[in-house]
Amino acid sequence: MKIETDISQGEHKIDAYATGSITVAGTVYATDIIITQEAIIEDSLPERVQALEEAHLETMLNLNPEIVIFGSGRTLAYPPDEICEILYLRQTGFEIMDTGAACRAFNFLSGEGRRIVAALFQIKNQE
Repeated sequence: MKIETDISQGEHKIDAYATGSITVAGTVYATDIIITQEAIIEDSLPERVQALEEAHLETMLNLNPEIVIFGSGRTLAYPPDEICEILYLRQTGFEIMDTGAACRAFNFLSGEGRRIVAALFQIKNQE
């Protein structure tokens, strides 16, 4: 699905998402990604959101977010309770949603100037 949201200043913007790909600023990513306005990190996530571990979360928290968004694929799936507890104890906001909603939320919140980190898991055929 193509997304029509404008983000100024040449910052990262998610243009589209589909089964097996996420397009950011014209570049197609066929892997799960962590994205902020300043960075895109590939190959730092497990195969699915339910397998997230503290080391994966540390990669995201080192980017100093005020909000972490988890895009879990085609359907809603939750990270382990330990991950949510760490975010709660650090007073970092977080949202869990399907990847399409996460892409739209990332663009919207980024457009507001919020410090967002999104962990976007690809939409897979078998979901």
